[in-house]
Amino acid sequence: MKPDQILNEADRCVKCGLCLPHCPTYRLTRDENDSPRGRIALIQALVGGCVDSPALHNHLDQCLSCLACQSACPSGVRYGPLIDAVRATQPQHRSAGKRLLYRLLTRVPYFPGIRPAARAYRRSPVRQLLRRISGSAFRRLDDLLPEYNLPTQEWRETYAPRSLPSRGRVGLFTGCIGRLTDQPALVAAIQALTAMGLEVVVPHNQVCCGALHLHNGLPETAAKYAETNCRQFNGLALQAIIYVASGCGVQLLDYPRLGAQLEPRVTDICSFLTQSRLLGPESFTPLAKRVLLHIPCTQRTAPGGSDDVLSLLKLVPRLETRALSETGCCGAAGSYLLSQSAMADRLAQTVIESIGNDVADLLLTSNTGCALQLGANLRRNGIDLQVKHPIELIAQQLAAPLTAARPSSGDPV
Repeated sequence: MKPDQILNEADRCVKCGLCLPHCPTYRLTRDENDSPRGRIALIQALVGGCVDSPALHNHLDQCLSCLACQSACPSGVRYGPLIDAVRATQPQHRSAGKRLLYRLLTRVPYFPGIRPAARAYRRSPVRQLLRRISGSAFRRLDDLLPEYNLPTQEWRETYAPRSLPSRGRVGLFTGCIGRLTDQPALVAAIQALTAMGLEVVVPHNQVCCGALHLHNGLPETAAKYAETNCRQFNGLALQAIIYVASGCGVQLLDYPRLGAQLEPRVTDICSFLTQSRLLGPESFTPLAKRVLLHIPCTQRTAPGGSDDVLSLLKLVPRLETRALSETGCCGAAGSYLLSQSAMADRLAQTVIESIGNDVADLLLTSNTGCALQLGANLRRNGIDLQVKHPIELIAQQLAAPLTAARPSSGDPV
């Protein structure tokens, strides 16, 4: 957006305040500057040349881009594109240091050998040494590392259907950070899809979805990533492009805003399985457990929302599922859990408190950042509750004849 377009969009806000109860940061601080209408007023002052101060930029930076306000707005203000456009004008988001950070976060997961290196680091005494001598920023990043052992195998380009007849071909979007931290969910998705008779294609040259860059003032980089991913997935005769991380998914669906378009339909793994109507209670082995379901902000705005994942989990016999009450954003929000750590942890605490004394076996969530943020804060609170993606449980419980279609634990991924 150009400055006049930013102001035109901001002027659509009538300052009614109906968004305030939906804004996670306003609910915590009760500061009008941390509310959607307050931030829009600050945007008008900044772009209009009236005010430019560190305090103003801090209030804008504390926005999560969760878009709860956009869903609640009766005037239809496009708050997401608005805050993205303003961040592209803020110098702190376009600094060389920030560009390097985002480049590392989104490129390193694709480096050959990164998974064995990360696995070795987790077990190495060097880790504890670095935690002692480094600053709080490094320790916070280290705290986010998942507790499970990272697989060391490389992805294959295609995974053949493991049951016949073949029902078609789908693509799998891995994401950048997800290639490391969502490995169990990605493997589970492949297991479920191939067991249902689908060929799964994992293009080797796919890249980051671009969300981290778009929401942090670097739309030109996000557009380049979108163009690359369209080249990798379009033309493969795919029925759909499947994602496991809802944060990546809403970005893929938003590619037209960046001048790109994925040809196949883009859908969440749980929505795809639910809407296929190929699964019923007889498809699963019973599981006498109680699970809690966290709904990420990005899943609320995606097609199917939380309904599809709840419907899928209800198919598992004897499984008891409770969706967490309306808690708002958990504070992950892309890079927010690193750049605004204090606010992020306050927001995570509201989710932890909503769990209360509930005796559960698992906490399920469909977004990479949410899983890392909640896992770290559960450990910090001394709560022994494992965090998984819903598809991990679904793939685990798939019953005969689908069970025979699942790969062994030694199969390369």
